[in-house]
Amino acid sequence: MQLLSRLALAVGLILLVVAAVLLGKDVIDINQLHAVANANRSTNFPSPLNNVLITAGLAALGGLITGLGLGLTRARRAPRTPH
Repeated sequence: MQLLSRLALAVGLILLVVAAVLLGKDVIDINQLHAVANANRSTNFPSPLNNVLITAGLAALGGLITGLGLGLTRARRAPRTPH
């Protein structure tokens, strides 16, 4: 169980880092799109919506797996039996 918790924690943290990097890229893309819209040009720019949704999904999945990994590392107590 210790190996599973460490693996889940590592995978979750990696997903969170990837989501943070993609978030930075999304911010740059959205700022470029905003600049084009303000300049009133009709250049074809791809919509950043899919990238934003992927980033949100990766962040949610990374947070879930990281929480699972942290939750599994806690020592389990033996259940109390009533006397």
